[in-house]
Amino acid sequence: MYDEFGKIGPGGFVPHSDDGKRPAATVLSEFAVLRISGPDSERLLQGQLTCDVTKLTEDTWVPGACCSAKGRMVANFIVVRQGDDFLLRLPALQLQPLLDHLKKYAVFYKTQLAESGLSLLGRIALNSDQRAVANQEDGILLNWPDGREELWTDSPQVISGWLSGPLMPEAEWQNQDIASGWVWVTPASQDAWVPQYIGWQTQGGISFTKGCYTGQEVVARLQYLGKSKRHLYKVYSDDALPDVMTGISRDGKNIGELAAACDRTGLAVISADDAELEARIGDCDIRLEKLFYTEEKAN
Repeated sequence: MYDEFGKIGPGGFVPHSDDGKRPAATVLSEFAVLRISGPDSERLLQGQLTCDVTKLTEDTWVPGACCSAKGRMVANFIVVRQGDDFLLRLPALQLQPLLDHLKKYAVFYKTQLAESGLSLLGRIALNSDQRAVANQEDGILLNWPDGREELWTDSPQVISGWLSGPLMPEAEWQNQDIASGWVWVTPASQDAWVPQYIGWQTQGGISFTKGCYTGQEVVARLQYLGKSKRHLYKVYSDDALPDVMTGISRDGKNIGELAAACDRTGLAVISADDAELEARIGDCDIRLEKLFYTEEKAN
């Protein structure tokens, strides 16, 4: 489908040519959309997700996560509503684990779960400052607060039109995720983190006022009975960073793990509270800068 515009490899989409013009579009090949449809979809998700889907309208989107009974994330995503249906956009490799998890509970509800088949496209360097959703005839257009725009569509004509202008590598989208503090659970990090470890409450992905959901007791306890000792940090390196979940050490002691990476920048979950610190990952020296963890911003 994308052969005339570029190639999709291990690092995502790379266009045949990039003239450096921005804004530019890309293919979000590493993401997919799970559709939950049927009259009981809201009830199913309200009992499984960290976000409050009962308050979600069709003109905006919200981050969310699905946790195990131990409060560890099976997957995290952004959620869009279409009537009784919900669309969850997440890393493509995490769609099946999330589907398997939700199916255990979906048998008690009038709902269907399936991969949507939608293609995902992205664009950077616009002037958006809100989480808006526009349901169009040939797709769903989402705006990000950091200026990005995202399109979900199954129309070949719309895809060709979107990609007919300046193009950029998918890595630029990944870098913007890192710059804005967005960590996505992957097979390597599944069941590794409580949502607060990646600052998910600051991104608006946790509701502390909704009713019970799977893992809620652990998530709420961390929020109200004690301060998290693990925080999200930006990672800077002079060398290409290794795989997600590679350990990070300081003075010979392990202090955390890499949570996301794109070339020489990344995000890490660290057991520290310093604003900045020096550390090592493998044989490389790295610099860490704390991003956020503010209970006051919890929803």
